[in-house]
Amino acid sequence: MKKTIYLMRHGQTLFNQRRKVQGWCDSPLTELGIMQAGMAAKYFKENHIVFDHAYCSTSERASDTLELVTDLPYRPAIY
Repeated sequence: MKKTIYLMRHGQTLFNQRRKVQGWCDSPLTELGIMQAGMAAKYFKENHIVFDHAYCSTSERASDTLELVTDLPYRPAIY
């Protein structure tokens, strides 16, 4: 059985825009970051890519991005 894993980074955040290091700090997605997540969602939909499972880090920026990409329930990845 073939499995495909898709990895993606969160959309642009306020700290990214201001060129600040985030690390464990969290900052919200910017309008561009929201648009980037929407573009990813559109790509997956247009290419008939359907997910079986979804995971993300516990950061709000990652979960916000994932929620914009898919409505699939997800689990935070625990480090």
